[in-house]
Amino acid sequence: MKRWKIVTLIVVGALALATFGVVVSGVLPYRVFIVHTGSMTPTIPSTSAVIVRVNQYRVGQPISYYEQGQVITHRLVDINANGTIVTKGDANPTVDPWHPKTTAIIGGVIAAPPHLGYWLMYLKNPLGLASILLAAVTCWLIWSFVWQVAPTEVKSPSPPRPARKHADPAIRHGRLRAG
Repeated sequence: MKRWKIVTLIVVGALALATFGVVVSGVLPYRVFIVHTGSMTPTIPSTSAVIVRVNQYRVGQPISYYEQGQVITHRLVDINANGTIVTKGDANPTVDPWHPKTTAIIGGVIAAPPHLGYWLMYLKNPLGLASILLAAVTCWLIWSFVWQVAPTEVKSPSPPRPARKHADPAIRHGRLRAG
């Protein structure tokens, strides 16, 4: 049983580390950004994460792009002949007043899991990450304690004994003969 626990811990840890390494290294053509405002509601609500395919986008698609040092996710409305773009948040009544160049586009949004951005922000905070790790360790310790204390073999109760049968019906019915 202990060997299984150790192997599980090593495999899960290695998979988590490998996934983190691939995502951070930028090997994949995807980037993840957090949506902080409601300008794309209801399509992409605030606290969502957007998964962006780098350098692939089309008119009509939500895109992520750089504007004054910030990443903004809005819908690509048009590409002008001079190389600038027109964008608009779905919740905004008018197009955006700025017109960045196409070189500012990071890529098109391919998925927007709601509330994932909240959890990513939570995990970026050292106290948030520590709370998740503490909860995981606590669950692991409780699980280990329960399996250590619980008996490994449950004994089945012994079957009931059959009632004694007496040969004399008077004894069987509680009437004794004086003799």
